Amino acid sequence: MLSIRPVLKSELFAVYQLEQAIFGDHCYPDFFFRQGFDCWPEQFLVAVDEENQVQGYLLSAQSSDPLCMWILSVAVSESTRGKGLGRRLIQKCLAELPVSVERVCLTVEPSNPAHGLYQHLGFIDSAFEADYFGAGADRVVMSYRKP
Repeated sequence: MLSIRPVLKSELFAVYQLEQAIFGDHCYPDFFFRQGFDCWPEQFLVAVDEENQVQGYLLSAQSSDPLCMWILSVAVSESTRGKGLGRRLIQKCLAELPVSVERVCLTVEPSNPAHGLYQHLGFIDSAFEADYFGAGADRVVMSYRKP
């Protein structure tokens, strides 16, 4: 059984390793996770197995608009994909939104199967931006409104 909880400082390197494995050359650098831990500890979730090995994570952050948060990254290990872990991470994030937050945004590569998951969870496509992360790195911007 996997449990979801806030990340521990001792797990940041494992999160970075997962990030590298999933996103390759397009991953966040290792120091970003330390900064995320310092800046947004309540919005930095990990999913760990029975041996406390990181199997997934979600990092979100408050935007400059106090009504809006952004999910910056979600990653699930290859070995746990297809078992609902990404869904559970996002649901936990949405269930624990600060009271002031009314909207959550994220971006996704148009061909990423997670696009359908996000739609199923209530996110809607709000924009398409070509070259969002540079040449050829198109993204769909999605938003979720808190009920």
